Amino acid sequence: NPPPTDAEVSLNNLRNLRNEKLVETDWWANSDRTMTQAQIDYRQELRDITNTYSALDDVVWPEKP
Repeated sequence: NPPPTDAEVSLNNLRNLRNEKLVETDWWANSDRTMTQAQIDYRQELRDITNTYSALDDVVWPEKP
């Protein structure tokens, strides 16, 4: 396998940080809680971030509610 390209490394770094941000809010989705619409939207924006950005340097992170 060839080494990853800079673009692949950048996207992977973006995914890793996005995943960390999702993990920080996983407790919002516990079965004994009801997420607010702002929390639902925030988590969806995080999941969709790689549709808009491909490198950490360019990302405008959504504001955590």
